[in-house]
Amino acid sequence: MKIRIIAMLGVMCCVFSGVNAQSGTFNPVKPECFPVATQFSPVPAGEGWKGEEGPIAEEVLRSTIDNILAHGFTGLEVPTGRPAEEEALLLKYAESKGMFVTYNAGALEGFERTAPPEICVYSPKYLETVRARAESALAPLKAIPNLYNAFTFQDEPFHWGAPSFGYNDEVKAEFKKRYGYDLPPDLDSIRGNPHTWLDVLNFRSAYFPDGWRQVYRMVKDISPNFKVTLTHDSHNTFGGGCTSHSELAIDDVFHWGGDFSDIFMFDIYPYMMFDFRFGRPAELPKPRISQAHYTFAQMRALTQANGKALGFWVGTYNPAWFAPFLCPELAATHWSEREMSMTAVAEGADYLLTGYKIPVDARHWESFGDGLRLLQKAGGRILAAPKMKARACMLFPRTQYLQLQQEYFNVGLSFELFLRAFGELDIIHEDEVTDDTLGGRELLVLFDVDLLPESVAGHIAKFVANGGTVIADCAPHLNAWKEHTTTLEDVFGVTGMNGDRISRAGHWVPYKAQAPIWANRPENPPDETVRNTDTLKGEALGQTLDLKLVSPRPCTAMTGKVLLKTESGQPGIVRHDWGHGHAFLLGFCLQDTYFQTFEDDNASSRTQLCGLLRAIAEETGVRPHVRSSNPDIEASLRVNDREGFLFVISHEAKDPGATVQLRDLPFKPAKVTNLKDDQAVAFAESDGGITLNVSVPLGEVLLFNVRPTGGPE
Repeated sequence: MKIRIIAMLGVMCCVFSGVNAQSGTFNPVKPECFPVATQFSPVPAGEGWKGEEGPIAEEVLRSTIDNILAHGFTGLEVPTGRPAEEEALLLKYAESKGMFVTYNAGALEGFERTAPPEICVYSPKYLETVRARAESALAPLKAIPNLYNAFTFQDEPFHWGAPSFGYNDEVKAEFKKRYGYDLPPDLDSIRGNPHTWLDVLNFRSAYFPDGWRQVYRMVKDISPNFKVTLTHDSHNTFGGGCTSHSELAIDDVFHWGGDFSDIFMFDIYPYMMFDFRFGRPAELPKPRISQAHYTFAQMRALTQANGKALGFWVGTYNPAWFAPFLCPELAATHWSEREMSMTAVAEGADYLLTGYKIPVDARHWESFGDGLRLLQKAGGRILAAPKMKARACMLFPRTQYLQLQQEYFNVGLSFELFLRAFGELDIIHEDEVTDDTLGGRELLVLFDVDLLPESVAGHIAKFVANGGTVIADCAPHLNAWKEHTTTLEDVFGVTGMNGDRISRAGHWVPYKAQAPIWANRPENPPDETVRNTDTLKGEALGQTLDLKLVSPRPCTAMTGKVLLKTESGQPGIVRHDWGHGHAFLLGFCLQDTYFQTFEDDNASSRTQLCGLLRAIAEETGVRPHVRSSNPDIEASLRVNDREGFLFVISHEAKDPGATVQLRDLPFKPAKVTNLKDDQAVAFAESDGGITLNVSVPLGEVLLFNVRPTGGPE
């Protein structure tokens, strides 16, 4: 069935393919529009239900759905929370309008965060018990028309420390089967044994996917015709669990795998509440979008490696979740839902769901609608255009995370800085480094990486020797067992550097309706005002630098060439040509130094840091596919061999102007169209690509269609 977007009385109707569930045979619908779902809830403006108590008349139910459709939504979440008669009317009318349905079946696998499940996943009784629960929970789905996906797993799973571990006979037997020795009785007894420590934490983390794989196969056997959906959390599984809610560094989404769900949802709300940074950066969360970009890149690595869809929960201005945070300042950022939903799609999301409910503020609702209507101008064609693989990637060091038990989340600041400097950046997980190509990338960045398995370090060394570039702010010098290794010290041509940085703890929770608090903060938190500093001043790589360095990292240059020394005489920038490639080492912690520029309100230093990183990439000839000249304005590209979609999004930009450069696309751009008004946009050809000048005020979003000659109309 072809796409039909029908404007009728101001209502957008999207037609979805699929067989009506009432016939007894139904298939997962394939949206011809972009799939965006919401919960049935009051609308703050226009026709429809305004939240009055009591039954809702049929005409009001219909007008509410019309209002939702008119704002660019194409799906409805079920159960709706309304009486059965009203829900039946809602579903019938939604079906007539071509809307799809998202169903929340609840957690079927029986997992908990703080305690082991009652029945072990390694027990023969596990599937028997779960199947009975699943058959009951999934039975209503057979009556739902246009069913698209269903949530069947625990929301935001992670292990909440040692109490979540079981020690029953099945667990002990499975551990011995995998590792050849008895499961230790507790964690404290093995903290001094890196081999056993790593085995135990990997085994404990694997418990969840070991169960999910069984449940996924069972769900597909019971109801094969919808997309199984699992939600991953904001921080615990992305390097932010240690000393946070999970207490241990143990879980991460990529290591868990992706063969137990069809859609992996993600949630983070950098405007609606807080984003789980540690210490002072939690109190001063600048740049506001950094942790979202960093964690989205991890989710993108997961879903692309496993061929799965990526979804996103869009936080909305609604007290259902965010009551303690609502305030006039947040109300004024009426663009926040639009900004985050479009950022999510720009970063690779293929499905959106409001979390939670429709905004209660009319300006938020209308701004959200503006963004979704713009998105629907491209519609389902975006689903066939994945986010373009970046030429640069940043490594996520899982083994370090487990062995050193240090958060690896504030490093999102370093991710954001390089993204802004270079223009594009992916995450490559340590588990993906299985050969010398790094997935076809040309540049690798290592930030705050002290420890890597020897096999991973060896592949990186060969990647550089074969012509790749690596940029780091620390020379990894430990192997998986925390023993000294020189593999990457040789690549950088230095010795004696470690990854010291400011120790930060606790999450600042900026409540507005009540007093703000520190969460997950130890009784004696580290004093973040105690820090080492130095100065980097002079000329290097065509850049004039005058930088206050925070957490300098001294080292001894051996074969590496020192391009610029710090004021204390330590190597500040080191270059080492290794084989056919190049290694650049910064003699300071990038995240601490970058954050200090926000503490000092020093825009000049931020510009210098951006310029330095960009100059290093340009020195080695690595060029991004897309880059915005304004670091506060994101430019992101989704593309196939027939067309591309360029998202330009303002994130706290004071200057609305930017020049966006596109290079080395799968086709030669011949036409650029602004989808807001369907007008052609002027561009200039330069340096193997095109450039276009844009103006994007704070909170605004632009979406362009880029096509070759003869591309789709």
